[in-house]
Amino acid sequence: MFREYTKSLFKRVDKRQLMQFKPPRLPQRIYTKTLSIDNKHYSKFCQEVAWPVSEHVHPLYLQMLSLPLQMRCLLDKQSPFPLLGLIHCANAVEIFEHCNLSESIECRVRFSDVRPHSRGWEIDVLLEAFQSSKRVYKAVSSYLVKVKAVHVAPRGTQSKNAGRNAENTESKQRDFLSSLSATADTGRRYAAISGDYNPIHLSTVSAKAFGFKNAIAHGMWTLSRVISQFVEAAGPEASVASEAKAESTESTVSTENSAIQQGLDKNNRVCNGDIKKVECQFKQPVFLPNELNIYTLSASRSEGLNDHVDEIPNANEKTSAKSVVSGQDYAELEVMSAKDSITHLNTVVYY
Repeated sequence: MFREYTKSLFKRVDKRQLMQFKPPRLPQRIYTKTLSIDNKHYSKFCQEVAWPVSEHVHPLYLQMLSLPLQMRCLLDKQSPFPLLGLIHCANAVEIFEHCNLSESIECRVRFSDVRPHSRGWEIDVLLEAFQSSKRVYKAVSSYLVKVKAVHVAPRGTQSKNAGRNAENTESKQRDFLSSLSATADTGRRYAAISGDYNPIHLSTVSAKAFGFKNAIAHGMWTLSRVISQFVEAAGPEASVASEAKAESTESTVSTENSAIQQGLDKNNRVCNGDIKKVECQFKQPVFLPNELNIYTLSASRSEGLNDHVDEIPNANEKTSAKSVVSGQDYAELEVMSAKDSITHLNTVVYY
């Protein structure tokens, strides 16, 4: 994707549209490409993000493959937005059907929404994936375009909002799940797999040219690793579920035990990578190298991620950090720096 990054240097930005009060016009073009998955490439991806052996595809793999289409969409001549300087602020993925990597996958990418943000405009780029004419996958990448538009809040207001968000996070109970090491060459390794050679991820020298003190990890790498480690952390529960199944064939199980068994079976699905949906808010960049801690969160409500989420019961122990929303289990996770406790991302994983 070097060509796309080169084009981004010369892309014309429509500042008039970006600085007006009403949202900028979105291009209507749909960018499509049919993908044939390379098993060796997928294996390299799984190794890089530590995805456990699973019959299910990692929930972020198809979105990573769609990056060239996303860049073509963002470079559309009718797009008023710049490519360089965009901040990946949120991510949402939904898996409708099991994806068969041995069959071709049609990807369609387009702009889907634009809305005011306290620091500019937030835009959504939508990916839809189809197999046999059936939609099997959807992903939305949300990007922040920083601009001094008339709707942008003053700095003082932004600070107050940030303080309220911090208070909401601090009110939650954290349970340590696992640790994660991001080494100095993380950005280069992931770039070789994803094709995302954005200079801010590659080295300290190239990152400083764009205003960063060090190279930063790809947000998609961090989120991919967090999902993998959540699935891996549920591993011991899978063996417990298997033992409970064996015992149930030899004796009559009470109603209470049946309910417990159903919960274990759902955890077993997590161990097998059967994830239905992922929602993520990126907070602060991960400077490389870095040591990160992953926590499960429990509180009265999942603030700032999804307004329809029902109340979350308190987790009594680390392995019970799951909740039920509209018949679905989910876990809310937070990634913090081990050194200074900076929050890098919050995510909700549904399974």
